[in-house]
Amino acid sequence: MTRQRDIIEDFAYMNYKGDIDMKNPSVVLAYFEEYPKKNILRRRNEGDGQFERVYFGRLVTESACRHLISKFNVKRRVYYGNTTMDAEISLLMANQALAAPGKLVYDPFVGTGSMLYTSAYFGAMVLGSDIDGRQMRGKNTSIPGIFQSAAQYEVLDRILDCCTFDITRSPLRRGNFLDAIISDPPYGVRAGAKRLGRGKQRVVEHPPAQNFESTASYAKVPYELSDLTADLVLLARYLLKKDGRLVWFLPTPTEEYQDVDIPVCEGMEVVANSEQNFGKWGRRLITMRKITSTEYASPSFDPEQRMQELGGNITLNPGHKDFREKYFARFKRIEDAETYIPTRD
Repeated sequence: MTRQRDIIEDFAYMNYKGDIDMKNPSVVLAYFEEYPKKNILRRRNEGDGQFERVYFGRLVTESACRHLISKFNVKRRVYYGNTTMDAEISLLMANQALAAPGKLVYDPFVGTGSMLYTSAYFGAMVLGSDIDGRQMRGKNTSIPGIFQSAAQYEVLDRILDCCTFDITRSPLRRGNFLDAIISDPPYGVRAGAKRLGRGKQRVVEHPPAQNFESTASYAKVPYELSDLTADLVLLARYLLKKDGRLVWFLPTPTEEYQDVDIPVCEGMEVVANSEQNFGKWGRRLITMRKITSTEYASPSFDPEQRMQELGGNITLNPGHKDFREKYFARFKRIEDAETYIPTRD
């Protein structure tokens, strides 16, 4: 605070007259210092004054959408979960996806629906899916939780539907029709990614009768993050129209990330790549665009065919591979942490 006060007093030469009103000022001046980039967060007061450059200016106007951060505040939402995306990030993702009237936006890992609300607010028609329908429905309610929040934000009429299915067993039988895919894929910290399948094939000794209707849930297996992200890009290429956008988060250890870690394939290009740094790890907001009107086949979701579908444009061991294990090992080298037992803090 002492240095902050000293900086403010350094501008005394501007000789502004009148009282200082922090609540309703008539003039707002801003001062920003830019420091050298580090791979980890700076400690408080570390390197103060050793900046590269300074930006100083006067506030001219505020964004017309700034109030939406408060409007979509998760704490005021009637339905949310422990993996719900915060308001500011979901608004940013909808903006990156160019959500607007006449657009069709899809979230394949919809969870509690944060990205649907903001995209719908900007005028897009939206739909979502998730392998776990409980996230969308909520508990002990006759109206699905996502629909309750959509009604709160007055966008219920723009939500086409929310469906329960695994994207590797998608019921969507045609592609080239979406304007945007926007998603925060699960990466195993709060909720791990799953796909349908079994670790070992089970021999069925007594098959069910032909007219038997099973109500049992299907077996699921972990969906490794590097496999999921590659499949997501291939799925986007299949479902998007020309110039359609894929906006998604890629979590990665800060020191291991390289630009080549982002899976790309023929017909898709990276438009933007920005980092939200949390110290030893961060997540990167990736925006990709389909650059051709070519209609591609649906991805196989087969590990043996994935490399061929990507055209060889994939790193075999990207920084985000085995991200969950690295996270709970506190990003030590995995071979140095064999005796470490992951626990949730």
